[in-house]
Amino acid sequence: MNVEARLKQLGIAPLPAVTPVANYVSSVRTGNLVFLSSHGPVKKDGSLITGKVGADLTVEQGYETARNLFN
Repeated sequence: MNVEARLKQLGIAPLPAVTPVANYVSSVRTGNLVFLSSHGPVKKDGSLITGKVGADLTVEQGYETARNLFN
């Protein structure tokens, strides 16, 4: 099963791409890691979610924040 099919099965849809304001690469894959640039977790109202899991956010909040990157 590919990533797109699995996300669809879980009911997760990626956010629409934002219009770039400069010439940059938004993601780079190295092995099984993906490094993202200029992409942060956003609340439903459009404001950014900030903090560090374990210090400012619970583990559950961290999971929910990561999941919301695609909703």
